[in-house]
Order: sequence, then C-alpha cells, then structure tokens
Amino acid sequence: MAGSRLRDQKGLTIIDAVITICIIGVLFGVVIPKYERMAHEAQESALKAALSNIRTSIRLFKMLNNRNPDSLNQLIEKNVMLPARTGSDPYTGSIIDQKYLMLIATDSKGNIIDAFGNPFVYDIFRGEVRSTTEGCETW
Repeated sequence: MAGSRLRDQKGLTIIDAVITICIIGVLFGVVIPKYERMAHEAQESALKAALSNIRTSIRLFKMLNNRNPDSLNQLIEKNVMLPARTGSDPYTGSIIDQKYLMLIATDSKGNIIDAFGNPFVYDIFRGEVRSTTEGCETW
C-alpha cells in the first residue's frame, strides 16, 4: 500500500531537474552572447552618432565665430542663436536660443564621454574630434 502511494505522486525526479537545467543552460549559452553582440553594436552606433553631432557642432561654431571652439565643453556651455520659421508663413520667424551641443554624458573630470565611457579627444588647431575607444579611433 505504501509503495503504490509513492508511484501515484506526481513531481520532478532528479533526471527531470537535470534535463531542465541543461535546457536552460543551452538557452543562456545562445542568448547571452547574442545580447552582448547586439549591445556592442548599439554602443558603436551611438558612438558614430555622437561623433557626427559633435563634428557638426564644431563646424557650426567655426562658421559663426570664425574659429574653432577652445574645447568640446565650450560647445555644451555656449549658446547659439539661430533663426527658425514658425508656422506655415515663410516670412514669420523666431530665434532659437540653444547650446551648440546638448550634453550627453561626462566623466568626473567634466570631459564628454562616448557610449563606451571613454572621453573624446579634441584637436583645437584642426577642429577634429575622435574617440579613444579601442577599435574606434579612426572613425
């Protein structure tokens, strides 16, 4: 009577638990590397976009001030006033008063950093900016 009661009970055996753990391990082995690769690609895309925005801001600053900015921080500190059209009337307008570059992220020293957490390098004489992230220095 006691033996038949044990056979009728439903539950996980050790073999069921081991198989479940193996399946979960295989899923993690496939999903985590793919996630890490996708996260790295997203950081690279964010870095390319940030470089493009900074370079555009440097060109705008130079066009309006006839010189390169003294630092990248000057782009996030100094305001620029640009005309803007409001509504559908081409002859009405207003002035947009914004920064040359919106602050994205800075490190503890106040340097603008990229999506990987590394600071950008700015050459004041050439007006060029580049990343210090390994593998992205030539972008």
